[in-house]
Formats: sequence, C-alpha cells, structure tokens
Amino acid sequence: QGSKQLLNNYPVYITSKQWDEAVNSSKKDGRRLLRYLIRFVFTTDELKYSCGLGKRKRSVQSGETGPERRPLDPVKVTCLREFIRMHCTSNPDWWMPSEEQINKVFSDAVGHARQGRAVGTFLHNGTSYYEGTEHPGSQDEVFNRGMQDGSGD
Repeated sequence: QGSKQLLNNYPVYITSKQWDEAVNSSKKDGRRLLRYLIRFVFTTDELKYSCGLGKRKRSVQSGETGPERRPLDPVKVTCLREFIRMHCTSNPDWWMPSEEQINKVFSDAVGHARQGRAVGTFLHNGTSYYEGTEHPGSQDEVFNRGMQDGSGD
C-alpha cells in the first residue's frame, strides 16, 4: 500500500487507496476532493480540538474552558490548498473552488468533528471510528452550539 506524497515540498502523505477513493468520490469537484483529503490528512482529534484556520477571532472574555484551541497545522493546510489548486489547474474538467470555498470546507470539517460525526463512516488508518459517541455530558452543549451558529442540518 504505497503512500502518495501530495506535493513534493510538503511532508504530507496519503495512501494510494485513499487517493483513489477521494478522486472517485469527488465527481470532479475540488471542494469534495478537499473534503476527503482533510479527513485523510487530519485526525478527528486534530480537527476537533483546533480553532480551524484560526481566522475568526474569539474574544478572550468568552470564558471558554478546556484546552486552548490551536489552528490546524499550517503546513498541512497550505499543502492541501496548493494541491487542490494545482490539481484543478492541471485537470481543467475539475471545478476549482474559490479561496472562500476552500476556507469553508476546512471550517465545516472542524465543525463536524466537534459534533462527533465527522469521520464516523470513514475508515482511517484501518480503524473505524464509532459514530456519534460524545463524552458524557457534552451532548447538550453540542446541541446548543448547533442551534446558535444557525447551520442546523
């Protein structure tokens, strides 16, 4: 099972099998491809405990307890951005997402990971994640957050 390096100057790899799945499931849409690659390149925990791309400024007074969220690994993020652009440029029949759309795919991935349903159906490194199990007690917090950000499913 060979590893495919996404871009020569970045230490970011996925397996050939993951690449095939990503390409075949993306229907020539750069956003979908990015969504798959994010799931393969980042672990659920990396997504869940990050503040995404770190773009939105959180007020310090919000009194949020728990570990401080750090932005996603900028090397991986930059690699994925560059890769999507390169891929869509060299395959003109693919749909090239805009900067905003790329950012949105990243923040959606983080949001889904926090709701505990990000990877559920995905196999990651051969281990399947269990769907929808949250730490006890945090279920209602997740539910309320979903109500506030207006992105209810």
